[in-house]
Parts: sequence; structure tokens; C-alpha cells
Amino acid sequence: MRCSVVAALASLAGCQAGVTLTIDSDRAVPAELDAMCLGIADRDVGGGSFGRSYRLIDRLATLPQTLAVEPGGADAASVWSTGYRAGVVVARGSAGLDFAGDAVVRIDRCPQARGGAAISAAAVAAPAGPAVASHGPGGAVVVAIDASAGAIVDARGGALTTDPLPGGGGDALVAADLDGDCDDDLAIARGGQVEIWWRQRRGFVAGPAVATAAVALAAADVDGDGDLDLITGAGAAVTLWRGDGAGGFAADAGAIDPRGVITAVAALAAGDLDGDGHADLIVGQTAAPVVALLGDPGGTGALTGAPGVFPATARVVAAVVAGDVDGDLDTDVAIAVAGGGPRLFVNRGGLREDRSVDRLPQPAPTAATLAIGDWDGDCQPDLVLAATPAVALHGAGDAPFAVEAELAAAAAVVAVDLDDDGADDRVVLGPAGATWVHR
Repeated sequence: MRCSVVAALASLAGCQAGVTLTIDSDRAVPAELDAMCLGIADRDVGGGSFGRSYRLIDRLATLPQTLAVEPGGADAASVWSTGYRAGVVVARGSAGLDFAGDAVVRIDRCPQARGGAAISAAAVAAPAGPAVASHGPGGAVVVAIDASAGAIVDARGGALTTDPLPGGGGDALVAADLDGDCDDDLAIARGGQVEIWWRQRRGFVAGPAVATAAVALAAADVDGDGDLDLITGAGAAVTLWRGDGAGGFAADAGAIDPRGVITAVAALAAGDLDGDGHADLIVGQTAAPVVALLGDPGGTGALTGAPGVFPATARVVAAVVAGDVDGDLDTDVAIAVAGGGPRLFVNRGGLREDRSVDRLPQPAPTAATLAIGDWDGDCQPDLVLAATPAVALHGAGDAPFAVEAELAAAAAVVAVDLDDDGADDRVVLGPAGATWVHR
């Protein structure tokens, strides 16, 4: 890491003396963590911020790493870090700095969580369409859209707040660090193009547009160059847009060879399906099987259709989520099926075994989407199904999920530390608006 001072707030190791910030993880480098980003922001909304992404290679090929942070004019700062494996996010951590002592931010296998009963805060009006979490200066927010409107949902003082999203609604969105500064920007499919919106504190400002129509979006560093790329899908076409690290994207027409397995894209997600350290793509379709496009083991970023990774059963897919559902750190996949219960595809030697019947309560409720993540502090992944009502499921490794609680009716659900207290929460969005569920 090189010496740098940004807005009189942050200086990296070797610069002027200050408190020491340590970035650490219990994930092995590079087998479980091969890149990270670091963000630091003055708690004062008018103060400075610093953010940068790092590949964990050469001098940085191990954790912990330490930085000297000087306050400048800041009384306190927020620090956050995101850990990546094979081009996708696998861990997050945050900490506070009061400049009275040193601090540690951890990006561990098991996120911080809090036990106790689930508490639902009063709902606020918000769209009940697709929703994502965005992390950055000012903390985490949820962005929700429908065809006509968009909203930014946050938690302040124990209650939900909401602000309109600039530009209105859209068809699909993804939150990702699209310019390498460690905050989550937005890509939103609207009116025949994909608009980029840069994160600015708790809001967003307009960036460039990508001239393509899309019904589904995903983001990952598919070529391992440290810059996130965009993937767009519509009809029988999936297109890779290579990122330049500064927010620019260019289509790579020859990067994706679907091998004739894509007919009607409905949803996209990225994850390392075969464990080779390169990002792969999961494509959910309308009235066709879920399919995998596997990344080139040579790291070129090419993606090729791979029959047999998923069962060849035609489904009408509403959403695709990649994550670890059994606590073994492999990439599993969950899909929401229109008019039916969700399906869980658990990694078994690179193939995805359908474990829905023995892992999910039966009959499983029809869910529009779902969220994966440990939110009760036992280091085992849990699920929340966006259904009527939404259902929180407690995970116990490879054992069946157990119903923990019923929540407000939901068409979307997001796992996010909305109040920035270090413990994961859930935001469900449905007919009543947005409801914040925390412990």
C-alpha cells in the first residue's frame, strides 16, 4: 500500500503518525480471499473520504495489513472493508475510529451478528420490486425500485427513513463497486439502457450509460484484473462489459459462448461454481433450465456454457442468489420459482445437487426472492424467503432449515446491516412498504 492522503483524513502506512488501523481475516489468502477494498470516511457528512481496492498479491499476499490513519479535521471516522474471492464479494466488515486508540476491521468467515428475538420496525412507503444493499460513506442503505419509482431506505435513530432515488424506477439493478473506491455504486436497467449511478455519501449521482437493454444484471471481476465488470442479459443474449476501474465499460462481443443453452434470460448471479478461483455466471431463465457459464481457468474472463452443472429441469425463474447455504464456504445457488417453492442447489464436487425437499420446510412457500446470511451469530447461514408472509429460516449446516419467525408479506428481501451497528439485519419490502427487521 502506498502513502496517500485524501481530504486530510487518511494516510497509509509510512506517512505521518496516527492511530493504527488493522485489516484482518480468518479466511486464508488467497484460497478464501484474494482481493479486498478499504474505505474510510469522516463521520461528518461534509468531511473527507478515502477508498481503494487491492489485490492480495505480492507484498499484500497476507493478512493482517496495518495502516496509519491521521484525523486531519475529523473527530471520528467510519471504516469498512469488503473481501472478494474469485471476483465476487464473500465477506464484509466495519469498525469505528475515534482517534483515541487503534482499531481493527475484520472480514471473517462468520459475520458479526446478534442473538435475541427479531424486532420489526414500523414500515415506510417504498417500492416492492427488486432491491439491493449499497455500502459506503454514511453506512449501508437499501435501494428498491419498481417500474415507475425508486427509493433509498435507511435506518436512523431506531426508525426507517426513505428518500427518492434519482431517475425513478427501472427493470433491474445491481449494487457493486464499479469504480474501485470501495463504495457500492448502482447499475440500473431503464428504458433500453443501463445507467450507472455513483455512490455519494448516502445518495447517488448520475454517471454514464451503457447502451443496451437488460432484464437482468450482475457484476464481478471476471478477468481478475482488480476491476469489476458488468454482465447484462435479455432474451437469448448475455453480454460482458469489461470495466476499466474508473467507471467505464466496453462490450466484449466474443467473451461469452453460451453453447446454445440460453433462450430467455430472467435473472443473473455470479459466483465461483467450480472452485478454480475465477468468476462463473448463473443464468435463470423463463421456462428453461438454470444454466452455468464457467469462467476460463486461464483467467482471460471468457465464459462458456457448461451443461450438467445444474439439473436440466425447465423452470420459470424469478430470482437467482449465489451464496453459501451449508457453511462449507463453497458457492451454492438458490432460485426463486414463479408460482412454486424455491430450490436450493448445493455444491457437490462442482455440480449442483437439488437439496430443496430435504433442506427446506415442506411445502415451501412461493417466494419472489430470498436472502442468504448468518444473522443470529452461530456461524451458520440462514435464509429469509420473500413470501406472504416472509419466512425467516434458521440454518444448521447441512441439516434442514427450521422456521424461526414469520415477517411482513414481502416481494423482496435484503440482508444488510442497515443501522451500521456491526450486526446483520433484514429489510423486507412488500405491500406495506419497507420493514426493517433486526435484533
